[in-house]
Amino acid sequence: MTRIGRRSALLGLGATALAGNAQAQVFGTTEGGGTVPLRLPSGALDYLDRNQYISNMEIINYIPGAAVSGGEPMSAMWAKGKRRLISGGGQWLDVTEPKKATMVAKGAYQGSSNVTYNAKLKKWILMASAQVPLTEPSVKFPRGKYHPENMERSTSYTGLRGLRTYDATDPMNVKLLQEYDTGKTGSGTHMNFYDGGQYAYLDCGWDNQLRQESSERPYSNALMIVDMSDPANVKEVSRWWAPGQRLDEEAVYRRYTFAGDQSSWTGNHGGCVVPTRVEDGGKIGYTGWGVFGMYVHDLTDIKNPKVLGHVAHQLENFGGIPFHTVYPVVADAAKYPKLQNLVIGVFEALEGDCREPWHTSYVVDVKDPRNPKIVGLFPRPMPDPKAPYADFCMARGRFSAHNMQTWIAPGEARPDLVALTYFNAGIRIYDISDPTQPKEVAYFVPPRDGEMNDYATWRRGTTENVFIEWDRNLIWVGVHAGVYCLSAPFLGKPALEPVEVKRWTVPHANRGWDA
Repeated sequence: MTRIGRRSALLGLGATALAGNAQAQVFGTTEGGGTVPLRLPSGALDYLDRNQYISNMEIINYIPGAAVSGGEPMSAMWAKGKRRLISGGGQWLDVTEPKKATMVAKGAYQGSSNVTYNAKLKKWILMASAQVPLTEPSVKFPRGKYHPENMERSTSYTGLRGLRTYDATDPMNVKLLQEYDTGKTGSGTHMNFYDGGQYAYLDCGWDNQLRQESSERPYSNALMIVDMSDPANVKEVSRWWAPGQRLDEEAVYRRYTFAGDQSSWTGNHGGCVVPTRVEDGGKIGYTGWGVFGMYVHDLTDIKNPKVLGHVAHQLENFGGIPFHTVYPVVADAAKYPKLQNLVIGVFEALEGDCREPWHTSYVVDVKDPRNPKIVGLFPRPMPDPKAPYADFCMARGRFSAHNMQTWIAPGEARPDLVALTYFNAGIRIYDISDPTQPKEVAYFVPPRDGEMNDYATWRRGTTENVFIEWDRNLIWVGVHAGVYCLSAPFLGKPALEPVEVKRWTVPHANRGWDA
């Protein structure tokens, strides 16, 4: 376990002096300071736009009531022969025949899940997260967890806080292997990373001592690494948290500009992504840590994770989740020399109607893991000219990126293309062939669902998840009302017949799946 001493000289301030300064602090205006939610834009719509907008894409199918995972988690497809299933909402979306896609095996498992083939066990293993209810803002509780009644609703949760492992070799008869408890007083797990190897990397809150400024959760999460050699007997290997993240590290925490703002995401979001497995010689993992930034972890000693490098944008502000997801770009060096050693850092907004500063996502150069650098910013999506609003801040609901395409998917990925779901701005496709200047090349904004007099039905916008089948040139987009299957000319002609998976985007993943 790595403790706080490794950054005792942070910002060059002494703990004793800081403690004294904190006690003597004088507030010039209001003690509460500036927290979200901010004011509603005056041009905001007073209705939900039921029109759809599309550019450089085509709708192949729509499956109402369906659900699909993608990007969160990083691996979501089960495959055997020509049959293909994508996990989503405790069941599977059977996409074997895209125009006849349907949900099957309802209630097969619980929670948001990774599904990957474990070559040693010769089984498909599904790992699903289990966490306490969120304390998201609402009309009744606009400050989320800062309303004691809303906080109590979450912290008194008596269900599993941790993860569930399943044998999904027969997807129609998924078998629970274990319910793994990560801590009775913590948040549980949210978005974990598991690629079928020996270790899983958990976005985990193991106790109530991990601080969270954001109103969305009672406590924050950090990194827990577990041994998955036997998925029915998960074993903890190690833990790591950001300097100052624990409540007993107050002196260090006060050195951050965001300390006490009651708005910033002060914890891990998304499991540590490890491009090369540790057991195969990999030593590096990338983890998003909200306003703390992105950490490059040294996993040479898996029992004692350390930090090689760190990056955060100098203009990051309060609100939202910087580095909600980190996505290492997998690119053939001969074909894509400019796209080597890159990580996409996805930003997620939390407040609806732009009631917090707007942020964008990042392209990060990690060639030098000790000194990662932000080299590109994704442009702000703009509405279709026919839309009845001038900016998505006025379209109602959350506006920002949320999830990127799934890291492990069938076929060879186009590393120059990034698909991002954008809540109320639909799905946006970007060309990053010049990583310093990402350019939008396509979008699809589905009709808005929900009812205007029920805030919970439209707060999140519409579009949540995206999964790309690179070998069939198909884009599956999960919205609240169902799932769209899309194609785009720059991907190539879509294949609408059943096709056997020949390879996966990450070469070491799912080896032996077709045995």
